[in-house]
Amino acid sequence: MITIINYKMGNLRSVHNKFKRLSVKCNISSDKEEISKAEKLILPGVGHFQYGMNKLKELDLLEALNNKVLEQKILL
Repeated sequence: MITIINYKMGNLRSVHNKFKRLSVKCNISSDKEEISKAEKLILPGVGHFQYGMNKLKELDLLEALNNKVLEQKILL
């Protein structure tokens, strides 16, 4: 399943609705377990990189994302 990463930024519902219109199953989550099990990941962009990184750190998602993206090469 595709997981849209909820890091309290970006227009997550807009991205989710696009997938729904395409009949593609996906979910929105900030849960490390769900992120670790995802087949593909979407990290919606924001205009300020450092602010986005700070939010990912606050939610303790960096290790899970590094594992999925850098080691498993999973990203959409």
